[in-house]
Amino acid sequence: MIDVALIYPPWAVLDDRSILQNSLPPLGILSIASYLESKNYSVKIYDIHGQKLEEDDLRKRLREDKPKFIGISVLTNMCIPAHKIAKICKEELPDTPVITGGPHAEALPERMLRNSSIDAVCRGDGEETMLEFVNGLDYEKINGLSFRQGNNVVHTPPRSVSKALDTYPLPSYHLVDFDYYFPAAGSYRNLPAINMLMTRGCPGKCNFCNSAKTTMRSRSPESIVEQIKFLHRTYGIRQVQFYDDTFTAAKNTCLRFCELMEKENLDITWVAYIRGDCFSDKIAAAMKRAGCHQVLIGVETGNPDIAKSIGKPIDRQKYIETIKIARKHDIEVRATFIIGHLGDTWETMCDTLNFAIELDVDLFQLSICTPYPGTQLYRDVVNQGILNSYDWNKYGQGDVLFDQKQLPKEVIFKFERYAFRKFYLRPVVIFRMLKRITSWYHIRDYFRAAIFLLTGHQKKGTGDWACWKDLQEDDFLDLPLLEPSHPRLTYQLRQEATFS
Repeated sequence: MIDVALIYPPWAVLDDRSILQNSLPPLGILSIASYLESKNYSVKIYDIHGQKLEEDDLRKRLREDKPKFIGISVLTNMCIPAHKIAKICKEELPDTPVITGGPHAEALPERMLRNSSIDAVCRGDGEETMLEFVNGLDYEKINGLSFRQGNNVVHTPPRSVSKALDTYPLPSYHLVDFDYYFPAAGSYRNLPAINMLMTRGCPGKCNFCNSAKTTMRSRSPESIVEQIKFLHRTYGIRQVQFYDDTFTAAKNTCLRFCELMEKENLDITWVAYIRGDCFSDKIAAAMKRAGCHQVLIGVETGNPDIAKSIGKPIDRQKYIETIKIARKHDIEVRATFIIGHLGDTWETMCDTLNFAIELDVDLFQLSICTPYPGTQLYRDVVNQGILNSYDWNKYGQGDVLFDQKQLPKEVIFKFERYAFRKFYLRPVVIFRMLKRITSWYHIRDYFRAAIFLLTGHQKKGTGDWACWKDLQEDDFLDLPLLEPSHPRLTYQLRQEATFS
């Protein structure tokens, strides 16, 4: 018997386009696991997504390990498999408390708790909340918790946001098998690769993001460099993928990290996310010397009016300057763009495509605007009555989920195919991709990605995820709890306890 099992559900909805996604260790539950282990609890990780586990695999592990507590991480596109996983857990271990957390669960706690197999929902950071849950503290005394009390849902006050991230030990990487993980195509130079976070939260106000307006805090650069050294020494890691929302927002922290990495002179390459207004020649030079070979920048749109409406009114010239700075220091630029924003038209989407070509970025990532629960975008489309689906299986950034008279969904799909082909079938882009090849892994990734981008079809991965697909959320919501009439925003739920 173990104390705690932490479960990462499958992104089954993304299985068909898996080569364009990464599959990396689930940092959230690995951090919770390490915190619990530091308090002498035994923990196991069931990474259903990474290991492509099936229902029988999960049942077998539950019977063997008999965990006393179970935690399930929930993103929107894995929400319905998470409901099924909770039900399986209760079928196998009826007396084991089940708690869920993650952006989707905290945005819709009442809906999650309509599943009688889920006992509680964690809002915000999970380390301390999970420790108190496992310690057996009364639910009413655990801040940042939502739970049932009769036919009502009780929300305890939000937990104070911890800014002392160095008090948490490094994630429990020893609980997962690195052989199952891989970075996204085009995002790495060396293998094996691992993902990391130096900061949490984001000061940005993007209307499509759950991190908007959440408190930003950081680990010390010294602790991150020690973590990289440990991973390099213990697991042979040679590539780090930083998934901070805005790695360069804390300028001095970023520069100190780069200084330490340069001094260590490790055989490590890395990538990080930046903003167009949080980058400079000094930062780029330091990042390059420290081993950074690529930055990812969220441009999102090439139309100034759309940029303002989505809460990201960064001047176009800033992006142009950022790309020039990166090019000067031989840093690749991977840029993300979104089509189908509220107010978008064929013409404004053309502005986006033309701007991507004008910027001449190395890698062009395009997704369809997706209104995730907890975001301002979700609140807007629900309040306007234009959200066309609550089927969370469709929330993989590949479906059109709200209706706009000026922009039918067929037009968005047509533009998506047109944009990929126009951008990537240019000789300069093909030449750059060929220059970037340093191993057969790159050849494999580009070949598979090209097939998907040109035809829309992707060869299935190994494993059978049929047991996690084609599920309906209503089949698991067996309690008639009252849900709120208006959508809430994530930052309010984490920091302001706004439950009206």
